This record gives sequence, structure tokens and C-alpha cells, in this order.
Amino acid sequence: MAKISKDGKGKTLYIELSIYPCGNADPTKNLTISSPDRKTKFKTTLSDKGLKKFKANVLAFYKQHVLNQK
Repeated sequence: MAKISKDGKGKTLYIELSIYPCGNADPTKNLTISSPDRKTKFKTTLSDKGLKKFKANVLAFYKQHVLNQK
């Protein structure tokens, strides 16, 4: 669910996240992070590369859903 605060006029973006074990990896060291919503769909892990991907996705969603709404 991609929702913007204040009925779409705010600056806070709410997106649904799913967090679950990453294949056979130790769940105390690595997890999968995904967003199942069709407007913010992505999937990555807690690795350094995965966290960079997470950051890029979140910044892109914020720009798309919040900054471009003004």
C-alpha cells in the first residue's frame, strides 16, 4: 500500500514491507525485505548491495509518490 499522509497532501510516504528469512541464510544475519504492493514492488536483502538497492527504491518511490504530487 503506497499511502501519503494528510490525504495525499503530506510529506510522509507509507509503504508495506514484508521481512522474512533469506533462503538458507542464517536469519540472525540476513533477511529478505520486499514490498508486495504493485505500486512499490521490490525485493532485496540486508546485504550491503541489497541495502543500496533498498535505499534507491525508497528514494525513487518517495520522488514518484510524494514529490511529483505537488
